[in-house]
Amino acid sequence: MTATYQDLPVYSTGCAPIGLMTRAQLRDGGRRLRPGQKARPQAWLYCMPRHHHAPLYTLEQTTPQPEPTAAQLSALAAGRAAWWKQRACPHCDSIHKGWCEQEFMSMLREDHEAAAGWARKVLGDPALVVLDTETTGLHDGARIVEIAVFGIDGSVLLDSLVNPGVPIPAEATRIHSITDDMVKDAPSFSDLLVPLTEALHNRKVVIFNRDFDKRRLAVELHHHYRTRYVNLEKPRHGRRRIHPAARAWLAAQSWEDCAMGAYAEWCGDWTWDYEARDDEPLYRQGDYKWQPLPGAGHRAADDCLAVIDVLRKMAADASR
Repeated sequence: MTATYQDLPVYSTGCAPIGLMTRAQLRDGGRRLRPGQKARPQAWLYCMPRHHHAPLYTLEQTTPQPEPTAAQLSALAAGRAAWWKQRACPHCDSIHKGWCEQEFMSMLREDHEAAAGWARKVLGDPALVVLDTETTGLHDGARIVEIAVFGIDGSVLLDSLVNPGVPIPAEATRIHSITDDMVKDAPSFSDLLVPLTEALHNRKVVIFNRDFDKRRLAVELHHHYRTRYVNLEKPRHGRRRIHPAARAWLAAQSWEDCAMGAYAEWCGDWTWDYEARDDEPLYRQGDYKWQPLPGAGHRAADDCLAVIDVLRKMAADASR
């Protein structure tokens, strides 16, 4: 005994008399406290490392723990099963923090099959077209130097070089081999806007890198309409937005999901974001690595055909 607590003796762990036991020790010995005895401890046990006092009782304060009935055992098992079902992982049937390997593999499999289903849907639409462009670079102001639109059956709806009105940088030429001499007599984007609009009319458009090519179209449309119609919109944050007529043209088209995103999900090359929190959902723990277009020749027509081949490959292989 080292001290007193609430006018009762306090014992250190392992030093309490044999006749004094905690409630856990009583329960392990098949005993339980009689009604009203819980508030009448005979001494206290000082517990480390939480620095708390556990009450100690004598055997005279207890009665034998009755054997549970079959109905009680059944109800206890049902309650434990319900508790486990509510908290257990549906993939591995265990309780853990965050995600598990089974959930990760299930996500990869589901996304792969969803991408294959999307490819089958796209190929099943005879009115769908594939669009691709080649540009003067990857920066925000890059201009289009070649554009192609192919039917999903491989038919050519539009395939033309485009005079961007600006010099083509050497680094861009090294990629697509299009030079200033090749486009000096080519039509401008404004010259091709009518046939382009006709090629996309009442059709869904698939683009491998949809966001990039749509931005390039937005730039060209903005230059086209800016020289013909005054932009009466007020500047936003000190800058004028894309011409409203250009936005209207883009909104009038029917754009399918990005083929590059679907192809990345189909390939399943997952990259972890090690800065993500462990308790975040699995789909926020990283993303699929974007894949280069197989068979791409870095010419608009070749890339359109390469996209069609990728869609056919995805649609034909729905499962791993």
